[in-house]
Amino acid sequence: MYTTYISTHISKNQQLRQLCPIQTSIAFCLNQLRMAQIHFLNLGNLIICPEYNCILIFQTKLLIRIDTLSKSPQT
Repeated sequence: MYTTYISTHISKNQQLRQLCPIQTSIAFCLNQLRMAQIHFLNLGNLIICPEYNCILIFQTKLLIRIDTLSKSPQT
């Protein structure tokens, strides 16, 4: 089950990187996510994609990094 999660996570991460390559604009990425029907939360310079467990980070309206969201343990 863990290996299935990893392979699914990697393929989703690669799909996201293909939709929104580094150095593309916020507007382009938002349109790509909408067309792919990927749910996201737009926080200005940050776009969170909970379904993909990723965060897109923008600086001066250009994508500079895509990071994986870490899950904190439940207490």
